[in-house]
Amino acid sequence: MRILHILTFLLLPILCFAQESTISGIVLLKSKKPIFNANVFIEGSYDGANTDSLGRFSFKTSLSGAQQINVTAIGYQSKQQRIQIHDSLFLEIILQADERAIEEVVVRAGQFKVGSQANAVLTPLDIVTTAGSMGNIIAALDKLPGAQIAGENGRLMVRGGDPSETQTYINGLRVAQPYTASANGMPVRGRFSPFLFKGTSFSTGGYSAEFGNALSSILNLSTDLNLAEAKSDISISTVGLGLSNTQRWKNSSLSFNGTYTNLAPYLKIIDQRLEWIKPYQQANAEAIFRNKGEKHFFNLYGAFTFEKFAFKDYDLNYDQQVRTGIKEKNIYVNSNYLRYLPHNWKWELGGSFGYSDKNLVYYNFEIPTEEYSSHIKTVLRKKKSSQLQYSFGAEHFFQKIDEQFHNPDNHYAYGFDRQLLSGFAETQYTAFSTLFLTLGARYSSDLKKQQSLEPRAALGYEINANHQMSVSYGLFHQQTREDIAKYRADLPWQQAQHYIFNYTFLRKNQLLRLELFQKDYSQLLQYDSPLPTYSSHYQSNGYGTVRGIDFFWRDSKTFKNFQYWISYSYTDANKLERNYQAAVQPDYVAKHYFSIVAKYWYAPIRSQLSLTNSFISGRPYHDPNLAGFMQSKTNGQNDLSFSWSYLLSQQKILFFSVTNILGNKPVYGYQYRSTPDQNGHFASKAILPNAKRFVFLGFFWTISKNKKDNQLDNL
Repeated sequence: MRILHILTFLLLPILCFAQESTISGIVLLKSKKPIFNANVFIEGSYDGANTDSLGRFSFKTSLSGAQQINVTAIGYQSKQQRIQIHDSLFLEIILQADERAIEEVVVRAGQFKVGSQANAVLTPLDIVTTAGSMGNIIAALDKLPGAQIAGENGRLMVRGGDPSETQTYINGLRVAQPYTASANGMPVRGRFSPFLFKGTSFSTGGYSAEFGNALSSILNLSTDLNLAEAKSDISISTVGLGLSNTQRWKNSSLSFNGTYTNLAPYLKIIDQRLEWIKPYQQANAEAIFRNKGEKHFFNLYGAFTFEKFAFKDYDLNYDQQVRTGIKEKNIYVNSNYLRYLPHNWKWELGGSFGYSDKNLVYYNFEIPTEEYSSHIKTVLRKKKSSQLQYSFGAEHFFQKIDEQFHNPDNHYAYGFDRQLLSGFAETQYTAFSTLFLTLGARYSSDLKKQQSLEPRAALGYEINANHQMSVSYGLFHQQTREDIAKYRADLPWQQAQHYIFNYTFLRKNQLLRLELFQKDYSQLLQYDSPLPTYSSHYQSNGYGTVRGIDFFWRDSKTFKNFQYWISYSYTDANKLERNYQAAVQPDYVAKHYFSIVAKYWYAPIRSQLSLTNSFISGRPYHDPNLAGFMQSKTNGQNDLSFSWSYLLSQQKILFFSVTNILGNKPVYGYQYRSTPDQNGHFASKAILPNAKRFVFLGFFWTISKNKKDNQLDNL
């Protein structure tokens, strides 16, 4: 009923209908050669289109008067043009080639691009307007094939790999703590604000030699290489407050963003499974300083987050409600310097530092943990010609974890510190304008006794303007994951080989991707206890194979003002790892994952409506009351989510979103008591979400000299 009341409230505004105008035109080079797949849009609105193979575009808008048209295309300098909208309007727009841009291989198997590129599967706006994502970058990526998120933890898993196999980067620099604090089945969120990033590269395998130390995937978030415009943003929502401000000078800009989240009011409205003692609170502050010159760009990003919460939940082993409490402080700094050198050379230098101070209290024991991490990286890139380009670089990683365990009877101190020094090189060659070859290699050493040499290769063939194929191969290693390295840091590195085939069909406003993949694991970690502990015995004799098919179809052409995309993944995984008795499908992997996302833009009332439906098949689990191993399976889960972005005015937006509209009750698995009762039976408890659904209502207001600015990119 509460949801119905909220929906009723949202439908109260009077709907104002406006006359639509048609904006059409053509985007060309100075030589009059048409530019394909250029993105043409009105700044501060959803109205826009991509150019076809003849450089033509056309779209409708309800806006009128003075507006600004933005035009972007990969490999070309972006352009802004002021226009006056009245009835129909035809534009001829000339772009200049960006000689400093280093183009990428048209298609690389396993690679997803988010942006305005021809092979991008999502735009930045998609990340935050997809129903169910709640402005969470990680949740939005879950709607792409190959990616899964376990409901009980919210972490990203890729093609049969556990969450530790995916690494997160900002501007090519590693983020050691990409998620918010969590405990006892509370799902995490991505730690960073989505509006800070203008480009997202998500690899489901076979990724570039520039990145390493990840068995399955890398997620690289990129900030904008342009100065930010002066403005202020205010947000008020059911979960907290937000305020941001940007100051702009001739060659520099400084942006600040602060948010405060407090779930106490929200938890009084929406029923929860947990008994909250101190509802979740978070204070977050972020700042970005940018400086841009004719030959350079400098970016300095810093973030500070403080989180705390406490609740009670029933624990089978203690046979009572047990208190869990967490306090965490997190600091992250990321700095990048980009320099354009003569003869089409480009030099990049960057460094990042992270610090986390976390204190966990559970029952009668306490676990304080401190983590330090740093990453320094330098890369040189050269565009030799339109056919040949190459890059090489080096990087150094450092990570240190100090952890303690306290209870009334015992005290332990443990942890690790480790380094990783890597060098990499990669070259891209284009033959006959249709064949794209990428060869690379990466060498890594821990400066002690372990080292690796990893070859990478990708071959792409453009059949014609609409059809492309590619294959990728790569060898990948990863150091022992943190939750085990703090007990045994000297274990051999885990290893995986990726084999990927991709077929892509691309035409104006339609995209089809089909990928076949196989991933072979070796030296996987094993231990002889239900969970890794200080006293567990560890070895690296595990192995496994994951095979599957990923399918993605996106269409914004067939129906006017309507776009949808369909994702399907089949993942057949068999892995001997952890405390498994044999090679089986892991309990965190579902064989089938299907999602459909639909969005409708209704210009007369300046609203975008979005529906997302996701289905994930049952996951296996081990029931100690039955014979065999990993012999049981949960039921499949279905989630239908809805969101609505409504422009009250050009700079005032009302946003509403709700997950699990149908009120399904998913079971993620079962927890069993560690010892049986007198009849030899192990008591169990279902692992359930904390609430049936999540409801969000927010108001977003932008204040700036440019009255067309708003927070659409935030929603």
